[in-house]
Amino acid sequence: MKKPNLLRSSAYIMVVCMLCITVCSRKDDLQKGVEAIEKGDYAKALKTLRASLIIDSLNPDVHYNMSLAYAYMDSIEQACRHYYTVYSLGSPLMNDVQLKELLARALAMDPYLAQAVPMKNMNQFKGVFSPDGRSIAVAAAKRDIANIYVVESTGKIIMQITKRGMNTDPDFSPTDEYIAFASDADGDDDVYLYNIQTKEVTNLTNNTAKDFSPSFSPDGKEIVFISNRDNEYRWEIYRMEIASQDIKRLTNNTYWDGFPKFTPDGKKVIFSSKRDGSEDIYIMNKNGSGEKILYATESDENDPQIHGDYLYFKSNQSGEWVIYRYNMETEDIMALTKDTYPNWNPRISLNGSRLTLARKIKNQWRLYYMDLEAGMPAVQIAQEIEKKFDISPEPEKEE
Repeated sequence: MKKPNLLRSSAYIMVVCMLCITVCSRKDDLQKGVEAIEKGDYAKALKTLRASLIIDSLNPDVHYNMSLAYAYMDSIEQACRHYYTVYSLGSPLMNDVQLKELLARALAMDPYLAQAVPMKNMNQFKGVFSPDGRSIAVAAAKRDIANIYVVESTGKIIMQITKRGMNTDPDFSPTDEYIAFASDADGDDDVYLYNIQTKEVTNLTNNTAKDFSPSFSPDGKEIVFISNRDNEYRWEIYRMEIASQDIKRLTNNTYWDGFPKFTPDGKKVIFSSKRDGSEDIYIMNKNGSGEKILYATESDENDPQIHGDYLYFKSNQSGEWVIYRYNMETEDIMALTKDTYPNWNPRISLNGSRLTLARKIKNQWRLYYMDLEAGMPAVQIAQEIEKKFDISPEPEKEE
């Protein structure tokens, strides 16, 4: 009488074992596909991922990795269709920034959503996030008078730090103690320092020349800026120790040198120059030695800034000014904005999570910022996929 029970138990064990083998095989195929993508073997990745898809056609991990592999192979429709499945399944993988970047670029979309910082009836020329990311220092003008404001990302004014003259080029110190800016309040263009706590303003360069574009070192003890103090017709880069106000000239060139910024380690300075015809991006030691080209094309590139492996700058490669991000390790370059409007003054936040830029729309400069940790919203990418590939969203289920 016990034999049938034994047979049933044996059959049950066999079924469980087969399921385990199937599940393990599926996991192995998925893992093999992931590893192949990491190695750049996308054809092999797709082969193993298809095997996983046969077993579980609604596995979002499989569809995500297939979308990624197809995107790297420039098989855009396949990449988009698999991404749309991930989106339809409601998987958090639809928010992966890397994949959204690839798809947005392929769909001719901005890879990041540009959010406006509205300041009614003002031209906003330049903005930079505070070190804690809670506020933005903005150079904004009513009519022909530009002042420096500190605002929230909503555009709400927290304080106005200048009241006369033309004021521009704001930069927060990394310690959040000061804002440097350029102003002609005393009759000529000088670099000023505003103490956020005491509200005291100091003229750092106080001379009859023109001084612009101040930018702090990572420790906040120095600034670099441009000036024509040694020759009215030659713009060079200078470095100042703030405490002593000692100034050292870093470049000596017959053509324009501008837009200086310290590298994140504070040991070098990047800048743009027209010394070779077109405007290119250079890097040098902070004492001015060791100049070399960092990025160059036949077009103009300027306003550079480094964060991690990335070089951010603007260029007119497409005919209009566009903001680019260049990976200095892989040499991959991505346009962060389209060429519909001119885009100027890119400024990366201290932690690299957000980017401010000025965009000219209908003859008015407006300030925007991008969240580099979020990318373009998944719903907007899905909507673009629906339009481009005639995919209909699934109808909502009745409850």
